[in-house]
Amino acid sequence: MPFLFIGSTGDHAGHSLMSWAIARRLVENGLSVGFIKPFGDNPVYVDGTWTDPDAVLFKEVLNLHEPFDRICPYLLSEEAWRQKESNEIIAEVSSLARELSDGKDILLIMGSKQIFFDDISCQVSDIALVHGLKADFVLVNRYQEMSRSIYSILSVSSLLKDRIKGIILNRVPAEKLEEIKEHVVPSLVQKGIQITTTLPEDPILSFRSLGDIKQTLNGKILWGDEGLDQPVSGMTAGSTDLRGELRLFKRAYNKIILLAPSPNGEIQGEAASRPIAGIVLTGGRKPAPQLLETAKEAKIPLMLVKDDTFTVLERLEKSSPPLSPGDKAKVHRFTELMDIDGSLDRLVETVTQQV
Repeated sequence: MPFLFIGSTGDHAGHSLMSWAIARRLVENGLSVGFIKPFGDNPVYVDGTWTDPDAVLFKEVLNLHEPFDRICPYLLSEEAWRQKESNEIIAEVSSLARELSDGKDILLIMGSKQIFFDDISCQVSDIALVHGLKADFVLVNRYQEMSRSIYSILSVSSLLKDRIKGIILNRVPAEKLEEIKEHVVPSLVQKGIQITTTLPEDPILSFRSLGDIKQTLNGKILWGDEGLDQPVSGMTAGSTDLRGELRLFKRAYNKIILLAPSPNGEIQGEAASRPIAGIVLTGGRKPAPQLLETAKEAKIPLMLVKDDTFTVLERLEKSSPPLSPGDKAKVHRFTELMDIDGSLDRLVETVTQQV
């Protein structure tokens, strides 16, 4: 049965979303899909064990029955397995992949953040794993600058050659999109490298939920628990967005206003009245009863955190929450972008020819 390895050139390229989009389309086509992420990072504690966030995501969305330690056997935070030789680890992953593929039409294998061997905490690179598993391969590359993207794609192509079934050039700035399509893609095609699709930087895919922010800040919801799934597109420590009864919050100096996406899904500019997704009160001091009642009347979730405003803003700017099963809107949007030119169906057809 086919193994499909999804790799990334790093820099938040979007290979979790790509893996999810492929998995959904395979399931929609009636196929049974398994999943493994050999090396986990940024571990989370779930159901009494430490595992990788992507293992949590795919265990739920694919309704997998295998335990987390089989879906993600090696956490980079653990020391014991690093005493093993590279060949031994590859052999173990290959054996586990065959086990997890039993009864499945296709097994998705999700690579590390960075396909190139630059992490000393793991002595087995994605390139070595792809060859060891004899897997088909899809590369997700985040566009940053033309020379860097071309170098990354050429390097991977030279190392994996015929195993490559798709290359996604992702998160291209809108002002660069036409240039990439008209010049970079044709140049790569002349070198025998086919780009599956070129996707623009999309603001909807960068949104985070109020629940993600609560978890990141270890916050307490004072009112509005039912709104934890709503998206947040931006934040401000200013008060210009407070309108109507919410103007009372201008008296609260330690606060952050969480902005909601506009109705058409675009990020709001510095307009006079931007929609508000929630209000974070910083410093750990409980608000006056009038503020709590105002939030309830306006139906605006109110969160309390212990840290000061500057620390909260810094943590939110630096943190990048992993995908969760609640991020269905993001995978729908990502799928829509790929379906514009039919690239997702073409990719799935290519990787399932042996099924």
